[in-house]
Amino acid sequence: MATRKLLYQFNRTPYGNVFYTEGWRAAVGATAGIDEHEVTLLLQGDGVYYALKGADRAENLGYEGTLKKAGVKYFVVKEDLDARGVSQDEIAMDMSIIPRADSDKLYSDAEFILDW
Repeated sequence: MATRKLLYQFNRTPYGNVFYTEGWRAAVGATAGIDEHEVTLLLQGDGVYYALKGADRAENLGYEGTLKKAGVKYFVVKEDLDARGVSQDEIAMDMSIIPRADSDKLYSDAEFILDW
């Protein structure tokens, strides 16, 4: 089997929908097979609100733990934080803040992009 680079992008607000829970669950599925896919999660647009320290991520704690063990990285786009008046100090420690140019590179390197 082949290893693929998968990018899971989250653009929507994390409240009032199932996109985050389903997206995180799908990412766990992608790491669980024999293919050992390289999975990356990207929070941008209104998706950056999921990265806040006080965000309710209780539904995804089990998924997040599994993804961390699998070496999955979480990225937040700095320009989207700035546009929403969110400071870097408000971001959870498990999230890496990257400039848009780096997120563009994630897109160009990905073999599959999944939108949640």
